[in-house]
Amino acid sequence: MSKLAGTFQNIFVIILLLSSCSSANTIAKTSGSSRFLSVEEKFAHYPTETRNISSLPFSHESKIIIWMHGTKRPAVISNDKCVDDLPPQSLMLAADKLNMSVYYLCSIATDGLEKGSFIYKRVSELEKLLSQLNEVGIQKENIYLAGFSAGGWTALMAARALPNRFNRGVLFAPAFAGPRYETNIFPIWRKVLRPKQINEILEAERLDFLIFAYSDDPFNRPEDLNVFLDSNKLYPKIIGYTCKKGHFTYRKDCKSKKTYEEILNFFQESGS
Repeated sequence: MSKLAGTFQNIFVIILLLSSCSSANTIAKTSGSSRFLSVEEKFAHYPTETRNISSLPFSHESKIIIWMHGTKRPAVISNDKCVDDLPPQSLMLAADKLNMSVYYLCSIATDGLEKGSFIYKRVSELEKLLSQLNEVGIQKENIYLAGFSAGGWTALMAARALPNRFNRGVLFAPAFAGPRYETNIFPIWRKVLRPKQINEILEAERLDFLIFAYSDDPFNRPEDLNVFLDSNKLYPKIIGYTCKKGHFTYRKDCKSKKTYEEILNFFQESGS
C-alpha cells in the first residue's frame, strides 16, 4: 500500500507541475521587484511586463493572494533580486483553480539599530500594498495572505496590527527568532523578542490562518506554534508532519496533494 500511495503521490506532483506550466497562472520569470506571479484568467493576455496593480482593470470580484517570502538575515537586505522563496505549487494550483491572482511582495526591511524591528517594517510594507489594492477596487474580503518563514510570521503580526484589512491566510513554517539551537547563543531573539511578539499576536481578535508546520523544523515545530490555538475557535488550524526536509519542506512537500486540498478547502470556505 505504501508503494501504491507513493505512486499516486508522484503522479499528483507531475500533474501539479504540468498544470502550473500550462495555465494562465504560470509563475512570472521576471524579478527585481514586487510583482504578479500569476493573474486571474481575464488578464492572461496582458504581457508580463505590463502586469502591475495600476494597469490591470480589477473588479470588486477580483481576488488576490499576497505572498511574502522569508528573511535570511534581518541585519541586511538578503533578497535584493526578489526571487527567494517562491510559493509552492500547491498554493499556485489552488489559486489557479479559484481564479485568484498571486502577488509577490518583495521586502527590503532590515533591523537597522533595533533587533526584531524588521518584522514591524514588513507589516508596514504590507499595509501600503493593501492600501494600493483597495484603491484599485479590490475588496478587503477578497485579499488573502500567504507566506513562508518570516513572511508567514509577518502575516501573524498583521492580524493584530491590520485587523479587518484582509480575509485570511495560508502560512508555511512561520518563524521569526532564529533556530532553537541558537537560543543560548543569541538569547535576545528567542527568550525576549519572540515571547514579546507572540503576546502581541495573541491580542488579535482573530487568527484565521491555515498553518503548515514541520516536526523537524529547527525554527518552529507544530508544538511551538500551539500557543496560538484557541479551543473556542476553529482557526488557526495547524497541520503538522515531516518530509525530512526541515524548514524548507514546503519546497519539496511529500504531502503536496493533501496540502493542495487543504488550501483549496480553506479558501473555498472563506467564500461560503
